[in-house]
Amino acid sequence: MCIEKKGESTIPNSDALNWIIGPATQCISLIAEETRVASLLQRAIAALAHLDPLLDIARQRLKSANKEVEVIDRLISEQRNGLGRWASELIEEDFDSINRHGIIGIWVAVEVAVEDTAVLILTKDTSALRLVADAGVKLPQSLVSPLTVTDARRVYKRLEAHTRRDRSAADGYRHLMSTLCISFTLSPEISNSLAELNYIRNCLLHRGGIADERASVEAPGLSFQLGEPIKIPSKRYLHYFDAVGKFALALLAGVLSSRYVQTRDHGVR
Repeated sequence: MCIEKKGESTIPNSDALNWIIGPATQCISLIAEETRVASLLQRAIAALAHLDPLLDIARQRLKSANKEVEVIDRLISEQRNGLGRWASELIEEDFDSINRHGIIGIWVAVEVAVEDTAVLILTKDTSALRLVADAGVKLPQSLVSPLTVTDARRVYKRLEAHTRRDRSAADGYRHLMSTLCISFTLSPEISNSLAELNYIRNCLLHRGGIADERASVEAPGLSFQLGEPIKIPSKRYLHYFDAVGKFALALLAGVLSSRYVQTRDHGVR
């Protein structure tokens, strides 16, 4: 269920007893779903690319039985000149197009999980606004805790800009969450992988998928050349999927050990 306020967007399960775990668990579910969809697409494409022999056999059977072959001939033509050829190209590219869409999806799941967790805290914890101000974020004096969802999202944008300054994406999100009393750790490997993923995501969405001068700083391990199209082979996709999954689990662990977890008998820890 959701808290419904006129004119405001809602966050799923925001009125549940342990509302704090909702965004992180939703993130984990979305990441798993994205990977299942990608796996299904890859299998379907592989099957489509190898459909020619089956269509040829079907045509021979129809012809042997003196049946019309016009429909099957049309299917064969479409297969060899359209979908089948495209499927073969996708396989040759190691599913680059699918992988590019996939990593955008799983990164968005992370962004939403962090933002929604912060927004829920800002709308439910009357001390949260003070935590943000104490961290050095400049806030309008007119704000009063607990915040509305709309005001909480505005405050979140300021907090995000403040905590991401001079930090990688993952380290910035970790610092942001710690400001709101959600603490967790990340290995340097995970932080670096997520920094690469964030850079690639930005290139795909904002720079036409072309590596720019930031590559040497934000993704030095990938050895991108300036002006080079960014490709996402399946091995790299799986690497980023693993990193995002570990981030989501770390966030969930931080949430579960936070003061916001409640029990029906004892309330907030």
